[in-house]
Amino acid sequence: MSEIFNKEILNQMKQGLNKIKNPIKIITFVEKGKPLCDEVVAMMIQLTTLNNKIQFEEYDLIKNSDLAEKYRIDKVPGTTILVAGKPTGIKFYGIPTGHEINSLLFAILESSGMTTPLESKLEDAIKQIHKKINIKVFVGLQCPHCPKAVMTAFKIALLNNNIDAEMIQSNLYNDLSNGFGISSVPRTFFNDKDDLLGVQPLQMFVEKLKNI
Repeated sequence: MSEIFNKEILNQMKQGLNKIKNPIKIITFVEKGKPLCDEVVAMMIQLTTLNNKIQFEEYDLIKNSDLAEKYRIDKVPGTTILVAGKPTGIKFYGIPTGHEINSLLFAILESSGMTTPLESKLEDAIKQIHKKINIKVFVGLQCPHCPKAVMTAFKIALLNNNIDAEMIQSNLYNDLSNGFGISSVPRTFFNDKDDLLGVQPLQMFVEKLKNI
């Protein structure tokens, strides 16, 4: 299996991942022959060599449909992160390379307990959401602004078990992107309806959550 990152990038990533606090497990669901599945698996295997607190498991979406349903993964390649065996609500659909490496590193570090502080008013508002909410962030891997939207969504999911957040590689899932009318990225949807275009502050995300 080919390697995704060269030595220079691996060294840079290793430095960042040295900050991991608690062990995490990355799980990727694949289907044989589907685009980017092999590449995502290779990428995650490389990550495990950078820090022994990162574990990785690969599953087949069809053969392991019970697990896929448990973690609410419905596309391949679909990747999620577990902490102490429990889902974080973070999902990557596609391959988090390009600028989305930043989203991946953020997700790993934040899941591990290396959390960045938020204004207490906003954090309390997120934690007080009691509805089940799905956040979809459509991205392009060469979009420098997309990771900020993804990281905001991931931060929210980590603060509230009722919320899950997805990074969706827009050019990989053309039917889905067309269905949502994606013409520019980042674009964020809340329960497939209310949306935000471009990079917006956390406050705007919170307002959308409160109004659902």
